Amino acid sequence: MPLTAEAIQKLKEKMKGKGFKLTGPRRKILEYLAENDGHPSAQEIHAAIRQMLPGTGMATIYRTMDLLARLGLVRALVLNDNRLHYEIDRDGDHHHHLICTGCRRVEEFASCTFEHLIGDIESATRFVVKRHDLEAYGLCPDCAHKARCAGE
Repeated sequence: MPLTAEAIQKLKEKMKGKGFKLTGPRRKILEYLAENDGHPSAQEIHAAIRQMLPGTGMATIYRTMDLLARLGLVRALVLNDNRLHYEIDRDGDHHHHLICTGCRRVEEFASCTFEHLIGDIESATRFVVKRHDLEAYGLCPDCAHKARCAGE
């Protein structure tokens, strides 16, 4: 779900508050990610940003995405194409991903029973869990239907 203008402004202020300048490319990248419903790769981000800022190179995209991830403004995800994909790390929006191995579609889901296991994990391992990510791989309804029809 795209972010509101107010939420985008908060992200920009957060970046400035951590001592980083909000350069033209950084601003455009944040806006693009905030308005994008998907999980774009660095290459997809680059293609979109070059439409707005033609001189922007891949190195700028990689450096910016690394910075935004370190600042906690975006989350980097490795999906089934072994490339990093990105999404805005929205406060209070804890969700996981269902990844189709057929068409590579990614769907978010909010149900998280893992939260109930954290206490047991911490007791058994003395490891303090700060966050977790869950990715489930399988076939989306369309690909599952195609596979059934093909007799797989």
